[in-house]
This record gives sequence, C-alpha cells and structure tokens, in this order.
Amino acid sequence: MLCVLSYKFDSGETMKTDLKNVIAGCALFACSSVAFAAPIIWTPAQNTSAASDVATVGSLVEAVNANTTSTGSITVNTVEFANVNNLLGDSFAGALSGASVADVDYASLLNSFNYGGGISTSLVLADGLLSNGADYLVQVWFTDLRSAYSGRVMTYGDGGTVNLNGSSGDLGQFALGSFTADGNSQSLALASNGFKNTHITGYQVRQVTRDVPEPSSLLLMGLGLFGLRLIARRR
Repeated sequence: MLCVLSYKFDSGETMKTDLKNVIAGCALFACSSVAFAAPIIWTPAQNTSAASDVATVGSLVEAVNANTTSTGSITVNTVEFANVNNLLGDSFAGALSGASVADVDYASLLNSFNYGGGISTSLVLADGLLSNGADYLVQVWFTDLRSAYSGRVMTYGDGGTVNLNGSSGDLGQFALGSFTADGNSQSLALASNGFKNTHITGYQVRQVTRDVPEPSSLLLMGLGLFGLRLIARRR
C-alpha cells in the first residue's frame, strides 16, 4: 500500500529544511494497493540536530544502534536502541570526529556505524515482528563527519528512496518514511554513491494508527508525496 506520512507540530511552528522540533504526532493515509513488496514513502531528508529528532509517535517495534558491540542498549528520547555490530559485516566508531552532541546517548548513536555489503545490499527490518496490513513508520540515520569522507551520500528505500548526506549540517542526516506491511518483516535497500560499501548509523520501526488529527494541526512534509498518492489512485 502506498501511504502518505504527515506530522503534528506545536502551534506556530513551520516546516524547515532541518527538522529541529519534537515530532508530536503522525497520520498515515490509506492509498491504492500495489503488486509488489510494501514500498516506503519518504519525507525529505532532515539535518540531524538533537535527541528530539528521534520519533516517539505510536509504539516501538524495533530500534537499532549500529554500534561496534552487540551487547547492551542506549535510550534516546525515551526510545531504547539495541546495540548491533553485524548489520552489514563491519563496524566503526568515531563518525562524529569530535563533534559535540548535547545528549550523551544520542552522541553514542551518531558516533558509530555498520558498513559492508558492497555498493548495494538490503536489510530485513523487524523480522517476524510486523502485522500484515498494519501501518508503520521507519526512521533511518546516516552520520560520518570524518573530513576524509566528507559529502558521502547513502540511498535508502524500498520502492521509494531517500538520500542522506553523512556530513550535512553539523551531524549528518536522518529521514522518516511510512509503509503498510504486506508480511511480518520489511526490506530496506541500501546503496552507496561513489564509495565501496554501504553504511548505516541506526534505524527504528514504529507501529502507528490511521487516526488522523484535525486538518488544522497537520503539516505535510514533502508535497511530492501528495503527487504519488494521486497517481496511485488514478491507476
């Protein structure tokens, strides 16, 4: 199912290229079905800024910190991320390259990444944890502030894609997407752009409802998503 993701912000806030406010709400709109695996529809990439970047809408299904260890966890903005060091085969710590992050646990999340799989690969998210037909939000991060690798861009997606620049702004970038599960897991494709291996800093999957807040409280991120929705309906 193609879906559109929207958010509720505090009164007076406006959409900016960099998302620097706490996400307080989310609504998924049902659209026409497609023949293949559940596509992810993404909002635009946002510059990472603070722990409040971490979405808390709905209920947590899975959250992963791509770390150099597979023991323990960190908690950022009430979301517990399990440490995992083998998503892509290898791991690295030092991605912040000395940059300062106010929240210690968010710094831990952003400072490491897993890498490998060549120029393209895929991950299975929330394996066995999804409910067919239920609506979900996925959030993905990519940070790499090392000067020798400045400007690296990773592409993430399944059906739809989003590009994340690992050194954009002060702390790299993240993006949010929505999908309706067509099974008990979700595929996430990864592709590097001009370098040898795919990278990922972390991700989370959250189950959300279709309940839509009052229109006056909604701010759609990415007008292009409306276009996708209309095209799908016409087919």
